[in-house]
Amino acid sequence: MNQIELWMQTPIPTARAAYPGYDPDAPLPPAPEAGEPVLDITDCHPRIAYAASYLHMGVPGALTRCYVRKGVYERLCRALDLLPEAYSLRIYDSLRPQRVQQALYDDYFARVKAEHPGLSDEQAACLTEEFVARPVLDRLHPSSHQSGGAVDLTLCLEGQELDMGTGFDEFAPIAHADAFEREGLDETVRRNRRLLHHAMRQAGFTHYSAEWWHFDYGNGPWARRTHSAPLYAFCAEGDLR
Repeated sequence: MNQIELWMQTPIPTARAAYPGYDPDAPLPPAPEAGEPVLDITDCHPRIAYAASYLHMGVPGALTRCYVRKGVYERLCRALDLLPEAYSLRIYDSLRPQRVQQALYDDYFARVKAEHPGLSDEQAACLTEEFVARPVLDRLHPSSHQSGGAVDLTLCLEGQELDMGTGFDEFAPIAHADAFEREGLDETVRRNRRLLHHAMRQAGFTHYSAEWWHFDYGNGPWARRTHSAPLYAFCAEGDLR
């Protein structure tokens, strides 16, 4: 059995099994402000495409280029090295400016309140933050995408996106990374999600369990899951080159 087939047959573990002792609220040391450079990888690799999803959705302030930390790009390349040439990655979103994070948060918070009018603001915020991080201006403790250490992406075969069971940013339980591990659900989707998960994990990323598309390296969530210190502080637009 080759590596690809093995990955397709290996279930995605639950978050608890994948990251023993993970505490999303565990205190972290501050990230170093003088860290890795942020790279524009929009046209850097023939097997990495940038979808600019929020730009096409009309989200205010969405970037036209794809920016990630150097270590993230290196691990994206590593994931591709583990996969046959016919596979590629399509990035929906990577670094987010503060205004984009705020717009996404405000939009989803309003949707939660509209769908659940009986919720208090605090309860609605808890539901919102399962999928969209609260925007923060703490330079040494940024949200995952504001550090340049998070990527939202999918896997393509011969340039076509594989069926992952939901679209990008479909905020529902079926979008949880291991949702298709249940019996009776689509086997093709199950195998596709497993392939993406295992390739990215082998390359050094951690996986956010609520979103099949979201992977982290070097930021706060990665640090908590790996029981280490974060590598990346807040990335302002002035840091982009």
